[in-house]
Amino acid sequence: MALQRLRAPDKRGSGAPKPRVLYIEDEDPNWEVTEFMLRAQYELVRAVNARETFARLRASKFDLILMDIQLQGSDLDGIQITQILKGRYTKAVPGYAQGLVADCPILFVTAYEARYQRQELIEAGGDELITKPVDRTRLLLALSKLTVRSIFPTL
Repeated sequence: MALQRLRAPDKRGSGAPKPRVLYIEDEDPNWEVTEFMLRAQYELVRAVNARETFARLRASKFDLILMDIQLQGSDLDGIQITQILKGRYTKAVPGYAQGLVADCPILFVTAYEARYQRQELIEAGGDELITKPVDRTRLLLALSKLTVRSIFPTL
């Protein structure tokens, strides 16, 4: 008797939509790796700076946000964008960002873990932190945790 590998049924054809994730990331390699890691489970949309982030959020609803902190060429960094989205920004909000609040979880993704304290990022409005280089298993676990928490906030 030969052993055969069992495969889980393909659920993509089931009609169930994938959760939509906005990933704010300015570096192409980081975007490409993450998009490759998540494409089977999530629909990823990219923004490379603050203006593009707010334009995407105005145009579409997202289930989760992955937020890079250091954004080259952006007038706001990931922490400031998060503070605006969570109503915690204390300076003048740029016109393109006014009147927009995000009701979805935000997962910070940074290569500078030593520079940012987890508590500081939580106070800014983030829900979780993961460091670069991104480990696929840790990323999927963090996303799953945030998805469950958004569905069942009392857990």
